[in-house]
Amino acid sequence: MTQANPEAPPAVYELAQLRMPGQIQLLPALLDFARRLCQLQGFGIPDLDRIELALEEVCTDVIAHALSTEEGGVYDVSFHRRLDGIEIVVHDMGLPYDPTRGSDYDPGHIGDDLSGLGQFLAKKMMDAWQFDNLGNQGKAIRLLKYFDSVNVGEAHGEHEAEVPQDQAPSPPDGARPEIRFSIRRMQADEAIEVCRCIYDCYGYSYANENVYYPERVVAMNQRGQLASHVAVSDSGEVGGHFALILYEDLPAEIGIAVTKKKFRGHGFARQLGNALEADARDRGLDGLQVKQVTAHPFTQKFSAKLGFRDCGLLLAHSPKSLSFKGIADQLQQRNSDVIGFKFLSPPSDRRVHAPARHRDMIGRLYANLGAPVAFAEPESTVAAPRTVMQTRVHTLRALAEMSVSVYGGDFIPVMREELRRLFIDEIRVIEIYLSLDDPLTPAMAEALERMGFFFTGILPQTRRGDALVMQYLHGIQLDFSRLVVVGEVAQSLLEYVQAQIELR
Repeated sequence: MTQANPEAPPAVYELAQLRMPGQIQLLPALLDFARRLCQLQGFGIPDLDRIELALEEVCTDVIAHALSTEEGGVYDVSFHRRLDGIEIVVHDMGLPYDPTRGSDYDPGHIGDDLSGLGQFLAKKMMDAWQFDNLGNQGKAIRLLKYFDSVNVGEAHGEHEAEVPQDQAPSPPDGARPEIRFSIRRMQADEAIEVCRCIYDCYGYSYANENVYYPERVVAMNQRGQLASHVAVSDSGEVGGHFALILYEDLPAEIGIAVTKKKFRGHGFARQLGNALEADARDRGLDGLQVKQVTAHPFTQKFSAKLGFRDCGLLLAHSPKSLSFKGIADQLQQRNSDVIGFKFLSPPSDRRVHAPARHRDMIGRLYANLGAPVAFAEPESTVAAPRTVMQTRVHTLRALAEMSVSVYGGDFIPVMREELRRLFIDEIRVIEIYLSLDDPLTPAMAEALERMGFFFTGILPQTRRGDALVMQYLHGIQLDFSRLVVVGEVAQSLLEYVQAQIELR
């Protein structure tokens, strides 16, 4: 395992934090400070202009809609240096979002109404953004700008990704020359080779654009978001990659599994999978999840060999631009995933609060996982004053992931407001995770179904216990006959979900 450099800077550290009065005339001083600070971190003029514009629009929106100068309203702006860029967090304790406040800017509509243009620009200027509804702790908007760097495709030749490469020819007798590989944690200087493995398999189509930038792969490993493992030949060539993907709210995932085409068939993928499981056990993790594509059967079969069992679906989870070279070169629709899960220690008995209409299917999913489950009877529980939830937006995938920490009396208005914003931003797929430990989940799930959400499965061992998984598809029509589903339970779940959608 690679040892951290004791002299290396921390993966994330705070550069500065400012508390600003809610007065628009003081905003230029904040923007000047932010520009100078970001310039010292290494950003050039084009990115400085983008950061300044995004921060200006977010702060203007907070001052105009959340704060009252008569009450001495303030907001906080913090700057965090990352190995791959800078993160800016704007936090306030002002008024919650009001669903009746007005419309967002629609770039497809030509007219004089420019309301919402500022937030629209802020999201377009930055590489990532996240909205945190913190309930009685206010709300925060996180803005991320990456350092400018060359991705592996550009370094490798701009047009190489357009033409799928052929696999290396086999010897006449069909035998493969024996190549020995060692399995270990990725070293920082091998990140470029990992990126080339991904490029070799996917071209430019992989849904997470960060895997094409070696600096970002190194940064994600140092921040603890990834634990990359590689298969390295005796000659020192990286032939494949497999990683633990670690989340704050969801169970760790195994993913970003790639093998260079010329090394396919040498059998080190299973060894990488075993290495990931050993790493997870060393970290004290009790379970792992995997997302198995339905464009072909191979990841589902491989995951089953590793001991994963199906428990959910994520329909239209990845864009149809995703390409599996030599396997499924061109998708006809967005790719859907089967969620698999594996307990790393014997699962304890579960007592869950599940919607009555889905209990039979939920019971079957738990049985497939080997987890004993009992269903709690409805309880009379009062919601908190305010909802606490997070919305993470993946712009390139047109995907939003939502998790709810606390149900408030304002849950439905908050959800309607958030959906409206996501629709304006042309988000097509919304995934939400609801705690099965919470007695309010059955009622809230039924309310979400009336809004157009539908049940797609369960996911054990999130930060708030086992989760009910639901989705909303905005303007997407799926051809279910194109989904390749291997497992019997997954096939039953797919038919169950399809029936829900057809009844809407």
